[in-house]
Amino acid sequence: MNRVVLITGGSQGIGKATATEFRRLGDIVISFSKEIDEEYPNYSYVGDVSNEQDVEKVINEIKQQYGKIDVLINNAGISVNGALELISTEAFNKIMDVNVKGAYLFAKHSLPLMQKGAKIINMSSVSGVFASPFRSLYCFSKSALLMMSLCQRMELETCGIDVCAICPGEVKTNFMKKRVRVIDTNERYGKRVENAFKFMDKHDEGKRMKPEKIAKEIVKQANRKKSKPFKIIGFGFKLIYLGIKICPISLVLKVTNKAMGGGKVL
Repeated sequence: MNRVVLITGGSQGIGKATATEFRRLGDIVISFSKEIDEEYPNYSYVGDVSNEQDVEKVINEIKQQYGKIDVLINNAGISVNGALELISTEAFNKIMDVNVKGAYLFAKHSLPLMQKGAKIINMSSVSGVFASPFRSLYCFSKSALLMMSLCQRMELETCGIDVCAICPGEVKTNFMKKRVRVIDTNERYGKRVENAFKFMDKHDEGKRMKPEKIAKEIVKQANRKKSKPFKIIGFGFKLIYLGIKICPISLVLKVTNKAMGGGKVL
């Protein structure tokens, strides 16, 4: 299709799988990540998504070489889990920088190169839709990204630029292995932090979705004339979302908290 596609976090996992799908369609795919994509080094840029100078540099180079951006995919993300009060301010700043500020900067600097029919696709998560104890930083960073997508979708509607958020469940990538766990606890939480991590780990790795499934959905939304405002991926999570819409939120929170080690402090 000869579109110019820019993907952050495009050197591995969902980002790399998505790049492969777009290349199969004949698109030009440019990756921006913390590490080089050794398979496509001439289309790979290294930098920090939260560093505005790094972002401006890659956008300027795309402008000089291609003169446009047809699809922007804000995929870069990190995870920090633990009791909110026991997580360092430095960790808070880092996750917000990568998961939220990075998406803001890339949208801000890419939009001057985007015309009618262009797409912005933000990688949110089911964690941006469903609250979980001891995952608060990740949840509200992804929730912020989801809300950013919905707001910007309205802002850009009249100029024909489409914005969509993708909200996948657990995916079989190295992302889960790289997430930071703050296992600290105190008398308020007891073993609940440990129990929550056990709950997260009990899902068998083989049951997680393959990144290729997420990549195909991203491409599907990019190819639509009008994308979905946000798309939850994973049948079980779609059912949970339906339940949340039907049930009182207090009940949803109670059930979720109990499943993840809530209740009596041990």
